[in-house]
Amino acid sequence: MRQVSLDRIRQRVHEVAEAIGPLLHPHPGLSRRNAHAHIWLGINQRFGQDWRERADLEGVLAMVEWFLHHPNHDYEAFPGPIRHRTPEQRGLLFETDPDA
Repeated sequence: MRQVSLDRIRQRVHEVAEAIGPLLHPHPGLSRRNAHAHIWLGINQRFGQDWRERADLEGVLAMVEWFLHHPNHDYEAFPGPIRHRTPEQRGLLFETDPDA
């Protein structure tokens, strides 16, 4: 499920970014807003740089969906869930394929 989970996140980020791109407000210092970068930065800020190793799939997807309805909100406004797996549970990169 590792690659499947990451592909699922990437696909949903792409879909949501395409939808919110025209809705993003101008930002000082940027000539044009990049919706994809906006979402990825939000994930990194809320779940941490090591989100691939520690984050829960449902939490990351919940944040991506949240962007769809709140494209201009501050990342800190995301209500959650922000769950990190324990070292024993591991994160997205270490999930096993349930079909294997």
